Amino acid sequence: MADGVPRVADEPSEHVCAGCCMAKMREDNFSRNPEKTVKSAGVLDLIHSDVMGPMQTKTTGGCTHAVTFIDDFSRHVTVYFMKKKSEVLERFKMCKADMENATGRKIKRLRSDNGGEYTGRLFKEYLSKQGIRHEKTVPYTPQQNGLAERMNRSLVEMARCMLYHEGIDKEWWAEAVNTSAWIINRIPNTVTVKTPYEIVYQKKPQLKNLKVFGALGYGPSWTRSAASSTPRRSSAASWATRTVSRDTAS
Repeated sequence: MADGVPRVADEPSEHVCAGCCMAKMREDNFSRNPEKTVKSAGVLDLIHSDVMGPMQTKTTGGCTHAVTFIDDFSRHVTVYFMKKKSEVLERFKMCKADMENATGRKIKRLRSDNGGEYTGRLFKEYLSKQGIRHEKTVPYTPQQNGLAERMNRSLVEMARCMLYHEGIDKEWWAEAVNTSAWIINRIPNTVTVKTPYEIVYQKKPQLKNLKVFGALGYGPSWTRSAASSTPRRSSAASWATRTVSRDTAS
């Protein structure tokens, strides 16, 4: 077809073009829907975790971060709010105690990214003493912790919608996120036949006390004197987390 072109057969069959390898390099394919894949055989066999924040607006309690712990088998999510990332270990201890007491099972594996809040000396020592295997993702591959990443995104999106719909100040984002987690734990999903709540607590969730986030509520004013001119009851916006989440096992 053209003069001066060498025959292909004369070239080494295993020739590797370094330029092509570097220019065309890409990441391996990951599952498009990691949140739809169960990688455990029972409750607490595997816990996914990720930190969200810092948020631009502090909560009324001064928190700017949140950490989530998602049970792989049931998809049950627990959220804790923090003033700084270094509080992750204490929040994990709280989650471990609550979930293990509720289920009678032990956490076997924890999956997270390589953030310093998960890889510090104290965290490593605690996991080692508890016999928990730590599965850390490869740097720059958030897809490997896709379940936690996706859950955090869902919680933030739901919370943002609640705040926007009710016209509530952003400082209440923690209450909105907590409400979102409460709802997610009590509705079916594409992975589990039962709700996450029922799988964990072995009973169906009760929704009769569920209120619209931001609904008007009434509470006592806690005045010291009964003869005080201050009204005994006052109206305020009642956050759903305060009316339906007093007992997480109810």
